[in-house]
Amino acid sequence: MYLYPDDAKVYSTITCDKDHLHLQKVINHIKEWCDQWLLPLNINKCSHMSYTSRLSIDTAYHINNTDSVSNIQKVDQIKDLGILYDLHLTFKDHIQEKNNKAYSMIGLIKRNFIHMDSRTFVMLYKALVCPHVEYANSIWSPYKKEI
Repeated sequence: MYLYPDDAKVYSTITCDKDHLHLQKVINHIKEWCDQWLLPLNINKCSHMSYTSRLSIDTAYHINNTDSVSNIQKVDQIKDLGILYDLHLTFKDHIQEKNNKAYSMIGLIKRNFIHMDSRTFVMLYKALVCPHVEYANSIWSPYKKEI
């Protein structure tokens, strides 16, 4: 389990039904802990995702409330700390999003700084465009690198 100031992430390797049931028990324990300490759990923001090289994994999880059972939504993409993860960890959508943001920043520079020399452009490029392209590139950059 990873804890953040306003977020928590639970993960597990699922290879059989026993692993699936164990993760469901962990979710139940988290819900019990939240109820015990009077911390409301926003079920609408809860989601789960499976990373696999297979086509799909049929897993479903739920949260037991006092009066009902709420299913946890299964998602195909999730954004975590600014990085867009998909089912197969291809990062195509993340790279596309970062390229679009970089092009929009270049457009902003071109619209607002009409008369500038190359030195000024390089400074603006390094300050406004590079951070978007380089953010967390150690995670997604080598994914298509061939040996």
